[in-house]
Amino acid sequence: NMDAVQAAISSAGISATPLREWCVSWPNNPKLRRDIASSTLYVTLEPTADRQGEALPPMTQLIMFSGIKRVVIGCQDPVKERTSKGAALLHGAGISVSMGILQEECENLISEYSKLTNSKLHAMARKHFRKYQRPLGFLHCSVVETDCIAAFARHGNAFGKDFGGKTLSYRDFGSYELAPPPESIWAAPTEDNDDFEHGIVDDWEGSGVLPEEEEDDDDFEHGIDDAFIEFEEEEWEEGLNRNPMMPWYEQVDACVATFPKEGNGPADDQSVTSRLNGLKWLATHGKALPAGVERVLVMDATNLCDLPLSNDDPMLPKGVDVEEFWMGQGRKPTKVLLRHGDNAQALAAANAAAEAAAAAARAAQAAKNAIESGDAEEAAQAAIDCQDAALSATSLIQGELQATQDLKQRLLDMGVVVEVMRGGDPIDVMAHLGRRNGYKAVVWRAGCWGSRGVQSILKGAFQWVSAHLAVDAKGGKFWQLMLAERAVQAACGPEQKVKIFSEQEDLSLVYCDEDDADSDCVMTVDGRPIRHVRLDCRVALVDESKHAEVFSFKTKPIEAVQAEGHKEEAPWFI
Repeated sequence: NMDAVQAAISSAGISATPLREWCVSWPNNPKLRRDIASSTLYVTLEPTADRQGEALPPMTQLIMFSGIKRVVIGCQDPVKERTSKGAALLHGAGISVSMGILQEECENLISEYSKLTNSKLHAMARKHFRKYQRPLGFLHCSVVETDCIAAFARHGNAFGKDFGGKTLSYRDFGSYELAPPPESIWAAPTEDNDDFEHGIVDDWEGSGVLPEEEEDDDDFEHGIDDAFIEFEEEEWEEGLNRNPMMPWYEQVDACVATFPKEGNGPADDQSVTSRLNGLKWLATHGKALPAGVERVLVMDATNLCDLPLSNDDPMLPKGVDVEEFWMGQGRKPTKVLLRHGDNAQALAAANAAAEAAAAAARAAQAAKNAIESGDAEEAAQAAIDCQDAALSATSLIQGELQATQDLKQRLLDMGVVVEVMRGGDPIDVMAHLGRRNGYKAVVWRAGCWGSRGVQSILKGAFQWVSAHLAVDAKGGKFWQLMLAERAVQAACGPEQKVKIFSEQEDLSLVYCDEDDADSDCVMTVDGRPIRHVRLDCRVALVDESKHAEVFSFKTKPIEAVQAEGHKEEAPWFI
């Protein structure tokens, strides 16, 4: 899990610790210093001159600090905007640099990395990161029908019934909300795999139509032709021999799941075991993720005492080897991200102090009453009780803080990365992952969100929604796309604040997660044929302050067959 450059320098005997800058410690061995100063560093791939967030300074800086005088590089960085920058920086620092040695062989060694990092997803993610300093967010979820009054009031009937004074549909489209996605990543193997044929909209936080080009960012152009990037030449998915339930798990930097606090878990079961579904997924299905994709569990710091650390924990969901999950051998270390961090511990301590203060107040009142009644012995005992209450408060605060630190240390001892952040919303988590780790793309598995998910989308945490839902199996793909898109739009927020974009190629009909569905993912519910689909939608926030350029197009009325010569306007879906 260590960068090759860092590993090589560490194996040479130098202690290198990545802080905000590299901290290099030299051993008291003059010969080793002379040997390193006269040595040559051989690397397959050009060292990067970019920071990987606050956690990892540039590798070029480490090479400079180590005192190495010569570097031999096999091949350039395959990312166009980074090509030769690392080598140039080393050369400018007075280090002898040779590049292109056994270039073809080295390019073959990093061919998978080159394919991944030059995919259109990664290109778009880098643009998004440069603009917002946080990763491109992919929300994986389900969309379910709900009786929530707030959802109905927010979305209303999202399906139009009346056009030009004529009633064209009596369908009650209802209201919908976001829910957790299916557990499995992979569906049954298929011969076709065109999941990533179409790309992502430029992350414009714009109005209902695309804004004009931004002059200050030539590498982030906007426009009607750039909004939906075609992925016909994308070959990344051709190497997959499985059919992904959501096609980006293999291409992102991290996959996030949550351990919600009590009250935010499943409505019918608020037990610790039920709220650990996110951990269960990361520890079971998450094992199928590539080793370079980090598994991140997000939780409140005050819930750390409920987190299972061993397989004999009675709260642990069945079938979970949590010890294996924490150790994460052979892959990036597991990460626990504690929301509210220091603030949460301070709040817990304050609550404990408040309870002790209330006890002391009761004891003081008892002492006052005893003095007034002339009972000196009882007054003395009440004073002692006040002192004991104060000592108890201090002990309680120290005990809670120490217990939290002990749990964190146990996680660290198992190799878990524990980070503390301020803020608790998904947008705060995304900002932390971008700032701390420099992550460019992150998949977030939705919890039991409802309106909380809508607020996360409206705050800009996610630019893409991949939603599983059931639609009417009657009718063709075009009709099912329309039904699915309207349901996802209703679940993600009001159209005056957020817009959902999708095309026919974004609708997948082969992602069943039900055993009783047929080969076309059609099953019968209450006598009605239902098809399970997955819809990948681009998300754009409406910014009314930005200039909107409106284009008008003249459309030809549809000839009515009932009455010769009579013309009437018809909706696009008829």
